[in-house]
Amino acid sequence: MKITTSRVWIAFFAVWFLLLTGVLDFWFQSPGLKQWMKLEASVSHRRQEIADIEAQSAILNDVARQLDSNSVAQEREIRKVLGYLGDQEVVFEVR
Repeated sequence: MKITTSRVWIAFFAVWFLLLTGVLDFWFQSPGLKQWMKLEASVSHRRQEIADIEAQSAILNDVARQLDSNSVAQEREIRKVLGYLGDQEVVFEVR
C-alpha cells in the first residue's frame, strides 16, 4: 500500500471529523458535537428562565403601578399583608 498525498489528506480529515463529532472524547478532550449539543441545551434552558423572569417582572411592575396610583389596591394589599383579608374577600371603595 503506497502512501499518497490524497490518502494522507483523507486520513487527516477522517481524524478531524472524529474529533469534531466528539466520538473520541474518552481519549481526547476536543470541542466536539456532544459539547456543542450540551451548550445548546443549556442556552435554551437559560433563555426560558429569562423569559419566565421577564414575565414575572412585568406582572410585578403592573402590581407596583397599581399600588402607586390606586387606593383600593393599596388597601387590599395592606389588609392582605396584615392578615385582615381572606382569599375570597374583595375590598370595595365607597365614595
